[in-house]
Amino acid sequence: MSRRPRPLTLLDGGSGDAFFGEAAVRATLDDFKAAAPSMFGGHPDTVAIGITGDIALAEVDGPVVVLSLSGRFWHKRETVLANAGAFLRQRWPEICDVIVGDPGSLRDVVRDDETGDVLEDRRAPDWNGDRAALEYQGIDPDRRGPFPERTGGFRAGGSMFS
Repeated sequence: MSRRPRPLTLLDGGSGDAFFGEAAVRATLDDFKAAAPSMFGGHPDTVAIGITGDIALAEVDGPVVVLSLSGRFWHKRETVLANAGAFLRQRWPEICDVIVGDPGSLRDVVRDDETGDVLEDRRAPDWNGDRAALEYQGIDPDRRGPFPERTGGFRAGGSMFS
């Protein structure tokens, strides 16, 4: 059974015109998560392999959308942010930039500056060895994703959002 993303509900305050604001951006982020279930921890298949990542709206500051990332992602955090930004700008051309409030949240692995030891690994486990195999072959794992083509929003050759 294929999950289809729900259509965006435009927030118009009764005027018939779409309104860009925090509520609209939150609704669009929900649409993004529904359209890319392999990226986030809201799908049973992703939770089963340790993907707990989530993306949330921190604030809308004029034409800049500030997001926050939490949990563990299979994809690079920069890729998640880039895809979210592309999705949001596609729906809301008023947006000029999509950033994270804490630039440190884009680090996939946090290391001790002195020893180089891993303090925190924010990547989901490489449950079937795909990420390691792709990296060994010189292929960017984010170009494919952790699931076969039929289950995720990704296809060979790139993301459906960027």
